[in-house]
Amino acid sequence: MEKTPMPGEKDKLPSQQAGDSYQHLKSGRAKAAIVGVAWSTMNSLVPLVVSVGVFTITSRYLSPAEFGVVAFAAGIASFASAIAPIGFGEAIVQNTNIEKKHLDSVFWLCVAAAVIIYGGLLLAAWPLSGMSGEEQLAAFIAVIGARVIFDLAATVPNALLTRSMSFDRLALRTTLAAVVSAVVCLTTLAMGYGAWALAISQLSAAMAASVAAFLSVKWKPSLHVDKASLSELKRFGLFASGNRILTTVSVDQVMVGFLLGTTPLGLYGFAQRIHQILSQLIVGVLSSVSFPLLSSLRTEQTKLREVFLSATFVSSAVSFPVFLGLAVVARDLIPFVFGTQWVDAVLPLQAFCVIGLLTSIGVLQSSLIRSQGKVDWWMWYMATNQLLTALTVLISYSFGVGVMVFAIALKTLLYWPVSAVLTAKILHMNTWSYLKIFTVPLAAAILMLLGTSLLHEYLGTQKEIVRLLLEIIFGASIYVCITFYFARDKISNLKSVFKKTRS
Repeated sequence: MEKTPMPGEKDKLPSQQAGDSYQHLKSGRAKAAIVGVAWSTMNSLVPLVVSVGVFTITSRYLSPAEFGVVAFAAGIASFASAIAPIGFGEAIVQNTNIEKKHLDSVFWLCVAAAVIIYGGLLLAAWPLSGMSGEEQLAAFIAVIGARVIFDLAATVPNALLTRSMSFDRLALRTTLAAVVSAVVCLTTLAMGYGAWALAISQLSAAMAASVAAFLSVKWKPSLHVDKASLSELKRFGLFASGNRILTTVSVDQVMVGFLLGTTPLGLYGFAQRIHQILSQLIVGVLSSVSFPLLSSLRTEQTKLREVFLSATFVSSAVSFPVFLGLAVVARDLIPFVFGTQWVDAVLPLQAFCVIGLLTSIGVLQSSLIRSQGKVDWWMWYMATNQLLTALTVLISYSFGVGVMVFAIALKTLLYWPVSAVLTAKILHMNTWSYLKIFTVPLAAAILMLLGTSLLHEYLGTQKEIVRLLLEIIFGASIYVCITFYFARDKISNLKSVFKKTRS
């Protein structure tokens, strides 16, 4: 005889009825977090390696103008997709009591938003194409913009995977999307479709990730929308969506595309992409681990300060020599690896290297500020930063893309002390005491920069590959020797600090 469900029982998740893993973990969270670090590493590194390979190959076959028109379309699509209610997925992860009615309601909210957003993109594509003077822009917007449907459709299954700390399935999803995207991109490139290879691969990656996410969970949407359920998630969901707007909108790319055209945008996007790849390589795992780690230390101020300062020292000690070293060897590296058509991207890349000095630091500052409940501080900081970037582009674009990026870098350096003050305030320490953590890495990196620059001039007649190898070896030797000598006490203390966090 079939059992009659109790009132409200049909609205509960399978995990509430049959013990599945959709609810927050109640036990084994420490083990799940440790395992999650390993899977997060795979989640960052495997797609990154695939992306670097595809980026290198496509750069040798495509021109800056072709890269630029795709970046232009992607930037416009990011503007539209940024207003999507994808933050409701974070609300599902954060909320303690989630039932099936919440999941179904968020799913249909996201699907409806996706249809409206994509429809708006299609209506705006041709007028935008006419305004920019790029005939192909509308078609690229139509293809790249379609990914919003798949991204938003996967909001709920992705949230369920995160909620249950299923880092293995999240990593496999991301890896699958990266591999599918690479295969599609290289295949269409070999078939002679040029820049379309980049556009189609972006859409295929979103499709693969969405399908993989649905196959990884047991939940399936039903035709039910409950306004009360959406209301329960509204505050957190809207706030999270607002933060996402500030981090995903490519204001700079769209402005450069309209003001300078696709070729300068291609150079700008190329340099920015190398900066993003290196940043992801340095802080990819750090960004996913730092927030929960610092959150867990919220009530332990001394340990919080020790862990944060130690992590800051490590990240700056890695990022400073990488970005300053790249700035020196870029003149030889870019034409050698990517082709001579990208020589004009060297100056913008060197400017992005200046911005890169603060990237890993910013990731930790963001995690600290948000983990201590000051998410509104970071939202206003990022909002002001976006506004300053737009103003900087407007003021400097007429001087060329290289000067413009250096102006953005200068703006970044001048504005960064604000985040330093906020960080020091949360740590309950003097701002100058916080800044002292960067003394040795910065001094060692500057001396490395000077030494490598002198060597570059001395080896001017040598082949590119010889200069590159000697400059990298010489610069790395200078940096390592100086850092280990002047920061040997700090380095020896790192192991003990992180041992304390496990206790």
